[in-house]
Formats: sequence, C-alpha cells, structure tokens
Amino acid sequence: MQRLAIDYQFLEEQCYIVRERREQAIYTIEGEELLDRLRTEQFLVRYQSEIKGLDIQVAATYFVASWRVLCTALHYMASLTLTRLNFQLDNLTLQIVPVHQFPMVFFVLRDDSESAWPAVADKAVEAGESGEAGEADGWQEQQLGSFYKETLQPVMESVAGVSKLPVTQLWGQLPLGIAYYIKQLANRLDTAEQRERLWADHESVKEMSAEWFGVKRNPFTIKEILVDNPYSPGEKTPLKPTCCLAYRTKTDIGYCYACPKLTKQQREEKRIELMQRQLESSNK
Repeated sequence: MQRLAIDYQFLEEQCYIVRERREQAIYTIEGEELLDRLRTEQFLVRYQSEIKGLDIQVAATYFVASWRVLCTALHYMASLTLTRLNFQLDNLTLQIVPVHQFPMVFFVLRDDSESAWPAVADKAVEAGESGEAGEADGWQEQQLGSFYKETLQPVMESVAGVSKLPVTQLWGQLPLGIAYYIKQLANRLDTAEQRERLWADHESVKEMSAEWFGVKRNPFTIKEILVDNPYSPGEKTPLKPTCCLAYRTKTDIGYCYACPKLTKQQREEKRIELMQRQLESSNK
C-alpha cells in the first residue's frame, strides 16, 4: 500500500491542528508550560470560565478530552503517511479559540516541517510503501508509546495534580473520542485497504503496554458495554469508560446519555428525552 501525504485539511478542520496562531484566541499557553502546575491551574481556571464549568475538575476533563485529536493525528500518520509532524510539547502552542460560540482548544505547531519516519520503520516506509497491517507493530508502538509517555503522560499528571482527579479518569476521556475521529478520517480515505489498515492499527493500540501511559492498565483496553443509540434508533452506542463531568456545567447538558454513572432507569429517561428533542427539532 502506497503511503499518503499528510491531509492538512483534515488536521485543521476536524482536529484543530494548525500551523499559524489564531488572532481571535481567548487564551494562549505554550506546551511546555503545562508541566508547571501553577500555569496549568491558571489555564484551567480560564478554561473553566469559558466552558461554564462549576469547578476546575470539569475544566480538567474537558481539557484532556481535547487531546484526542492530537492522538488521532499521530495514529493516522503512523498508519498511513510517509512523513510525520512533531507533536512534542516544546513544539506546541495551545490556544482557546471560540468556534460556533464554543471554546475549542487549538494545537499550533511552532515548527510545521515534516520528517521521515525513523529507519526502524523499515525500508517499506522509506520507500513510501507499507506491508500488511500488524507488520510494523514494533516501530509503531515505539512511536505512539513515546508520544503518550513523554508528551501526554506529563500533561495528564499535571492536570490530575491540579484538579485532584484520578489520572485514570482523565485517561478515560480519550478512547471513545479517538475512535470517533478515526471514523471521521476513515470516511475521507480513498480505498478499503487504507481504511482497514487504519482501523487495524487503531485496534492494535489496545495491546500496547500500560507502562507507556504510566498507569496499571492500558486506557484503551476498556470493557465495551453497548446501549441503545437515541440518535440512531436500532443502533447501539458504547458507554463512556469514565464520567466527563458535563453535568457540572452551567448548561442544560446534564448527564451524558452514555455516562457510566446513570442507572438503567435514568438512561432510559434520558433516551426518551433526547428522542423527543430530536422530534421537536425536526418538526420546526
């Protein structure tokens, strides 16, 4: 399979990974400043205000969830692209930018140059080709694992320290979100081979050692519990592995339908409520 050029349109429009700072940004912080808990706290306090959170813990879960797009981009590049971008903290600037009246976290690349995958990726990658899914598991785990261990784990621990939330609850914000963006990306790919490769490599992340994440269990290894999907009757949707605390915002969101904290009765009431809203919206 021929490896691809990086899809910058997808990165910018879907993942908010950009190459220039946004002038309309509400707040800006350099990536390495997230290792300073005082600066992290200042950022989260401002972010809490923007998302209408009742406390800093809500800002913490929302913020770490925003990293799912960067994870998705790295998974995509490791699977399909000939080159890669630098997602180390010292190459990232994070900005809170209003998008349709909601504060999104943008990841700005200070140096947007592309680099080849390392020699360990084998001659197939250097030649712009890739073998069957799974052949490159070794070098891919090393590349993905290095990102999670050296870039994201320190951020998770800093945010956990400031918010007093368990770091495992923070890691739990990522898996379903990454799967969602992988699906969006797969829909843009030209061939079934490319889509299959992307999904196969994404599934293999579940086999990575928990040591890469600094926790006892790989956060991607979650027990899938499916419930009725209120947005697509007849289909199923997975429960979230951990609560995102959306119910602790000054909005009408309340508990997410897929929140693991809901009882069976509460979820059914929520399902009926959501379906009724959709019906009313379609009748307008």
